[in-house]
Amino acid sequence: MRKITLLLFLILSTITFAQTDKNGNPVFNSLSIDEIIIDDNFKLVVNYYTLENNIENPLSSVYISKKPSEKEIIESATELMSYNFLLLKDQKMVDLIALNEKPLRAFNLINLKSGKVKDYKSKIKGDISESRANEIIDNKFDHNSKIENNILTYNGRTYSIYSKQEVIDEILNIIKNNKHLKDKVSDTQIPTKAELKNYIIEETKPNNSLDFFTEIKGKEYDGVQIKPGVYATLQSIAFYKWGRANYELGVNTYQDAFSIYAKIKGEELNIKEKQSIKSGFNKDWEK
Repeated sequence: MRKITLLLFLILSTITFAQTDKNGNPVFNSLSIDEIIIDDNFKLVVNYYTLENNIENPLSSVYISKKPSEKEIIESATELMSYNFLLLKDQKMVDLIALNEKPLRAFNLINLKSGKVKDYKSKIKGDISESRANEIIDNKFDHNSKIENNILTYNGRTYSIYSKQEVIDEILNIIKNNKHLKDKVSDTQIPTKAELKNYIIEETKPNNSLDFFTEIKGKEYDGVQIKPGVYATLQSIAFYKWGRANYELGVNTYQDAFSIYAKIKGEELNIKEKQSIKSGFNKDWEK
């Protein structure tokens, strides 16, 4: 099995876009939301920076508080970048691209091989991205918020929405018109979702790198203190470590981690297993 290099990429990309903690670790959490096939060799991976698990997460570089105010939520939604992109050739990294919102909306592109950076001013108009507007509605940050006619109403104010497709169309035009398909290709290999899943399944087998379970056999229900006033069984800790490892390796969501472990287990996970994996994925015990 070839070495998984996604974590290395994440470190490089977040340093590039200044989203690191004091130790240089990537902490502006994002989800992969789309993949655009450009041709037989090239694809564009679209990632979305969520508000959830960022502005209320003390481990995030954009942390505000455990309970951000409605004003802080909308300021974050409109001022923090919503999207970044990975241009891949045969699953190898070519360019990292971010759509910055401030001081003006512009694409920042860096070639991973050469380190060369280029900026392209965006022509997109609108106050808030489609993904952010939908997240505000879905998470009920304001119970009276709504979207009508491409306008978000939030806390009594209105915000025009620009679509994800507009962003994709513009970045594809930038890539093609500026000949970025000819950019140097790095040695950084990004595994496909299937490869990552297979890697995790293989490494969870006894005595491999993600096997946190063999060493606790017969002691699964022994309790230990994990931090002042908080106790857990060794089994819960093992599932926590496994969930955290999934996050570090680039599994997209904790639900995806559930699916991978269900494949390993051969049946649906129970509630306690899910809770521990989710906590590890979100690094809850470290907050």
